[in-house]
Amino acid sequence: MKKYILSLILFLSIITLSNAQSYLGYVTKQVNFRTESNTSCEIISSLPRGTTLFVISKDKINGFYQVLNIETNKEGFVHSSFVQLDKMLPKNENGIFTPVGKTSSTKPIIKIHNNTSLTLTLKLNNDLYTFSPQERKTLTLSSGSYTYRASAPGVLPDYGTENMQSNYEYEWSFYVSTSRN
Repeated sequence: MKKYILSLILFLSIITLSNAQSYLGYVTKQVNFRTESNTSCEIISSLPRGTTLFVISKDKINGFYQVLNIETNKEGFVHSSFVQLDKMLPKNENGIFTPVGKTSSTKPIIKIHNNTSLTLTLKLNNDLYTFSPQERKTLTLSSGSYTYRASAPGVLPDYGTENMQSNYEYEWSFYVSTSRN
């Protein structure tokens, strides 16, 4: 019975994480930007009114939103009473990693190029990778499903889910796309 309950909780957690919808939001008045979702933790900085946030999910943790400060590309927490949600930001349903062929490695291999003058942050599930401008890295991962978020200072993040298969090599080149809405 305990095994069943643990499996059910894990399954529901995975569904919740993979279905989380992100939003663009704004700080409504000066507020503390925190490392955790409580008022006794470290303060990263004070955010002025109007600061643009990438709200990772509308699901609150102790009354706080987990957010990414778009200007600085830092992740933290802001109390939800000081955040105005603006618009839903769609998940990238097409993914970002392009399969380029089979490989002899049983683990998926991803070749990544940060093709910008900005520092790139790539979050794959709970692992964070940082890429300097124009840096190239090769990652070897376990096969399976990954939630990802690619972000850089001053850029709206790209996020979605990718399925990485054994014996495959993938490529991805990060660049900044500009458009007017």
